[in-house]
Amino acid sequence: MKKLLSMVLAGVLLFVGVAIAQADATVTVSGDTAAGENQPGWLFNRDASTSTPFEFNTDEASIGFGSLYVEPIGATGADKFVGENFLLTPVADVNSVAYDFQIGSSGTAADANHFYMSVYANFGESDPLKFYDCRYNVVPVIGSTTDFTTVTFDITQPYSVTTRNTSPHTCPPVPADMGPDAFLRMFSLNVGDTSTSDQGLDGYLDNVVVNTNSEVTTYDFEPTPECKKGQWADFGFKNQGQCMRYLQTEKDSR
Repeated sequence: MKKLLSMVLAGVLLFVGVAIAQADATVTVSGDTAAGENQPGWLFNRDASTSTPFEFNTDEASIGFGSLYVEPIGATGADKFVGENFLLTPVADVNSVAYDFQIGSSGTAADANHFYMSVYANFGESDPLKFYDCRYNVVPVIGSTTDFTTVTFDITQPYSVTTRNTSPHTCPPVPADMGPDAFLRMFSLNVGDTSTSDQGLDGYLDNVVVNTNSEVTTYDFEPTPECKKGQWADFGFKNQGQCMRYLQTEKDSR
């Protein structure tokens, strides 16, 4: 009996250890991480014909020491920013996707709707890599030019949804109602509305949190630190060695 109990306890501890190991992860993002469309990771401004300039800098931060800064949008109506994450995960395995945004000095709180998320999903009978059957639109109604605002996509909540004309079904407002075999291809963070009403608008994105049944992944948008000529101090490191360790291991010991 004691031996059996010991084996059971060992199994429980092993299970707990695995669960803790899968509980969360923080990934630093300083540029494209996907090999291409429909490959896991991030692609920024993939469509160069409509892209607006952006950079990773230290002007503002929701977490870490920096964020992704979308520079003022130009006068061409099609200009906007799009950051895509190819999640490639069954809808049933996704709990939520959240991100933080801060409106830049060129905008006002009324510009919150320009910092929106689109979620692209397919029904089970469609090719999971199809552009989309259902596009869910997650549009913030409040925002700030002085602080970051968090926006959350929850698959159990209703959203404005667009049904593509090749979809086998009409898309339900609640993503979870797409069925057990539905597939979430990707989500995108967008700044700008493809019209001239966003001209001059700028802002920041950071702290993207993807919560699935297996883990919680936080994407921390950061510039790549410069560790030479005392520049390590500009990124909050105590010394050059600490900065170099961060570059080599991606472990933040500040």
